[in-house]
Amino acid sequence: MKRLMKLLFIPLLAFFSCTSQVDEIWDNGELPQDEGNTSRKDELHPVGVRFSQSSIKTFAAEGISEIGIYVYMSDSLIYGETQSLVHGAVEVPLPLGENLQTFVVANADEVSGADKLSTTVIRQKDNMQKPVYISGIMGFTSDNSVKSLDIELKRLMGQAVFSPKETAEELDGITHFDALDITFTNVGVAYNVKDEKAVLEDVTVRTDRTAGFEAFVYSFPTENNGSRTSVDVTYLKEGVEVNRTNGALDTGIAFKSSKRSVVHMEILNEDWVETGWEDITEETEL
Repeated sequence: MKRLMKLLFIPLLAFFSCTSQVDEIWDNGELPQDEGNTSRKDELHPVGVRFSQSSIKTFAAEGISEIGIYVYMSDSLIYGETQSLVHGAVEVPLPLGENLQTFVVANADEVSGADKLSTTVIRQKDNMQKPVYISGIMGFTSDNSVKSLDIELKRLMGQAVFSPKETAEELDGITHFDALDITFTNVGVAYNVKDEKAVLEDVTVRTDRTAGFEAFVYSFPTENNGSRTSVDVTYLKEGVEVNRTNGALDTGIAFKSSKRSVVHMEILNEDWVETGWEDITEETEL
């Protein structure tokens, strides 16, 4: 990777903001160096990064401890670092006089295919239980007039929440099942940064009485994928399936960035399930 130098801490030069912005700076990091170019520091242009106190509080509330910066020349990666969030500042050395593109991401489980901007995909795992913050792709020219970049990180993902209509008393009185597997279809589990398009999969989340039989997923935006999210519900008793919905229940949801949609369902309504509750309730003598 040509012309990349060691990260240095310097006075603050640049300002990266966030819709729910984050304010921490990063540990000293290091990229592989081309030994033939280690003396060409005069051709590198430093850009500093910092975050505001309000941003620190937001990321702390979300449990976000790392952030990634990716910089490309044409389509090829020239700088890519994931850094721990700490107080301070960091200098990103970039080659002078080049047309570059960059994006910043936080709270992603994986960034794959990052060697090329066109193949970079952000992936989220763990049943899509947390949001991702990402900037748009920003183009700039690395000359001495560019001392800072103002980049906004947005909560890229939408959220769908499954919530029973029954009262707390009705839920507490349930005996014929003790858990639900909620399958959300067409969830955006990954996101192509260049194409701004989600990769769709089904995601199953288990919930129980302690959670009020509620469940949720986050999803990268799917409104441009031509698909909607439906919900399948499987009823469980001590880990064994005892009933399920007749089929996928259409919710009409297309995930949008920073938007939450709530699906309300009568989980005790026999019209929704394959087997009537009286048919699966076993009675025995005391």
